[in-house]
Amino acid sequence: MRLIAITAFKITLVFLLGILCSRYLDFETNVIHVAILVIFLVLVLAWFRARKQFFQDIFFGCVTYVALFTLGVWVYHIHQPIHQETHYTNKIIGSQSHFMQLKIQEEIKPDLYNQKYIAQIFGIDEMPVSGKILVLLPKENNFKKLDIDQVLLVKTAFENLPQSKNPHQFDYASYLNQKGIYHQLRFESNSILSISKGSRTIKGIASNIRNSIQANLIENHFEGNALALINALLLGQRQDLSEEVYRNFAAAGAVHILAVSGLHVGIIMVFLQFIFKPLDRNRKGKIIKIIAVVVGLWIFAIIAGLSPSVLRAVLMFSFLTYAMESNRPTSTLNTLFASAFVLLVIEPNLLFHVGFQMSYLAVFSIFWITPILAKFYEPKFYIDKLFWGIFTVTIAAQIGVLPLSIYYFNYFPGLFFVTNLVVLPFLGILLGMGILVIFLASTNLLPPSIKEVYTYLLDSLLAFISWIANQDSYLFDDLALSKTQLLLFYMLLISLFLYFQKVGYLRFVIVLTAFICLQGNFILEKKQLNNQELILFHKSKNTIIGYKNGAKFSLFTTLDSSKISKEKILKTYKIKNKIKEITSESVQDIFQFNSKLIVVVDSLGVYPTSEKEVDLVILRGSPKIHLDRLLDSLNPKIIVADGSNYTSYVTRWRETCKKRKLPFHHTGSEGAFILKPI
Repeated sequence: MRLIAITAFKITLVFLLGILCSRYLDFETNVIHVAILVIFLVLVLAWFRARKQFFQDIFFGCVTYVALFTLGVWVYHIHQPIHQETHYTNKIIGSQSHFMQLKIQEEIKPDLYNQKYIAQIFGIDEMPVSGKILVLLPKENNFKKLDIDQVLLVKTAFENLPQSKNPHQFDYASYLNQKGIYHQLRFESNSILSISKGSRTIKGIASNIRNSIQANLIENHFEGNALALINALLLGQRQDLSEEVYRNFAAAGAVHILAVSGLHVGIIMVFLQFIFKPLDRNRKGKIIKIIAVVVGLWIFAIIAGLSPSVLRAVLMFSFLTYAMESNRPTSTLNTLFASAFVLLVIEPNLLFHVGFQMSYLAVFSIFWITPILAKFYEPKFYIDKLFWGIFTVTIAAQIGVLPLSIYYFNYFPGLFFVTNLVVLPFLGILLGMGILVIFLASTNLLPPSIKEVYTYLLDSLLAFISWIANQDSYLFDDLALSKTQLLLFYMLLISLFLYFQKVGYLRFVIVLTAFICLQGNFILEKKQLNNQELILFHKSKNTIIGYKNGAKFSLFTTLDSSKISKEKILKTYKIKNKIKEITSESVQDIFQFNSKLIVVVDSLGVYPTSEKEVDLVILRGSPKIHLDRLLDSLNPKIIVADGSNYTSYVTRWRETCKKRKLPFHHTGSEGAFILKPI
């Protein structure tokens, strides 16, 4: 089917372009409000005009698309906090402590030092406000675990979200901003003044159900990785999965199995259709069956935590269930784009979530590319059809998300098709049996034999995934794509499959043009990366100075040589800059970068004197120096302190530099310091 013929595709595409336009261009609120009012008045007039016409023209269609585009601009605009009068970011002043009322909405994966929650803030100093915020409960203070829907009265100060300190590092603050979270609160032992039960919400009820299910599973002796896997596969909770298990699933190309999404919801839909199949015999059974299946899907969504991936999958399969059971002619792609449109109207920021992008691209690729791949071979036997079907679906999904996976995660699992050929048929058994196990455990009727069998199946899955993940030669990592290359890659893929759909000269020219553009961009960016720069990374308790010269990278560091290859900030920098060769040595006291002279002062506080003009002084290891004397002696142009210094020292040095009107840079506050040749 031609995409341009799919109504939902055209509607969603134009609306999506409006969201993108609103994100990257700054519009006045009043202008947008006036524009949308005028456009929709014109749309109403165009509709009345179209009703009276015997032969339709393009006027009504053009006005409709302009209205959808304007709607996308407006919806994104009004969802930004700066345009919401009651949002707390428009009320807070300074960094002083405030009395606040919060309601816990969600528990998220903790880090080494804190329990983490997302809360709704609805009061500051008796002033009604709105907005979501990140709550940190330090583990060292032994805080009791908070429950969903609990209301807290606290006194504390707003903190900025931690910014990425090094080039190409994961930007946690930006990730939270996309979820509508702009600050965090850190609670000390005396911060919480009272805790009470708030009004019940769907998420709170779902959390209680999950806690009850988990308690029943623990009573039936489920534990460790088996319990964590049940939570991930059936309850949508991945907090308890170990880093090793998650890493193995990622390396095996099966990480999508851990996130409750379209695959799981599709299996649940088939399972529910099978259960309610006897209703087909009744005259009104079809309607009852549709309602029962859709209600069942939404109950599953609620229990799984109503995450964005679950919401989009359940919404899409709800549309699909209605279409299938009512025997209405429909396109699965129409259903897919309709669900995307509904979700983006409700929350336009979803468009910029990695999960949203990857799941919709995967499903779109399955619906669009699988029929093309299926033409290459027509199996005759059941087993043949089963494995060929799984193979084509897996290949189609991976083709769709391949460029995006490389762009975000910098690797590609070469054995993904082997993993999915084994796991996908197995997953249906795991989910179906898992539902049975949860039901029997909740009613205290779970036989030990079924528990043992199910645990064995889960352990077998983990063992298989671990074996695949350990085939290092088939894991292609250290891959990188820029945003431009990502877009050009998708242009090439789309043009290729359009060509295979219908071979033609013009389509071949488009394929060739896309390939030349992509190749040209690779050459251009390779030349751009062939530059020089000196970079002082931010690393707590250590010093890392890097000198990049094209594809070569020299390190001057206090890190142990065995830790250099495992250091994330260096690995990310190496991948994004396509570094091929890394050498390392200990930190020197004095060296040159091009014509600039750099002096490094360590914990001994000894610094060399130089007849040449010193351009930069790097302070590391908390040296006990009199900074004024150093400045008088070396007369540098800038002072830089890295993450190996005490905060109190850094504060004192900053004040000294401020008095002398000398530039001061601290990697812990301003991020890595980068020096480039003039």
